[in-house]
Amino acid sequence: MIRPILIALLATLALDAQAASDTCRISGTAYDYTGHPLPTAVIRLIDRQTHQAAYRAADANATFAFADLPMDASGQRYQVDVLSPATVVTGTHIPTRSVLGIAPAFACGAGQSVRADVRVEVR
Repeated sequence: MIRPILIALLATLALDAQAASDTCRISGTAYDYTGHPLPTAVIRLIDRQTHQAAYRAADANATFAFADLPMDASGQRYQVDVLSPATVVTGTHIPTRSVLGIAPAFACGAGQSVRADVRVEVR
């Protein structure tokens, strides 16, 4: 009775380890144009292969993280940028944001944890 349970448990752990090694994690810090941390900044991660985007708010220390991302070895798949606070354009009710800073595109290999800081480029 114990042997089948043990085998099932070990198989589950092996599958979890394999799945974890097929993903990567991206973290970083958002900075203003003077180089000071920018808490509560809105960070966008763009997957340039699938054209999908994910968003995070930087925490009180201006740090952010994206986990369980598909791995990439090309060096050009992911891009992180920092967005402006939402504003409403006159004549519309749709809030919009502008890109204030862009980090260079980068790779994120299997099982890696990549650091990608982003800095606002305008005052």
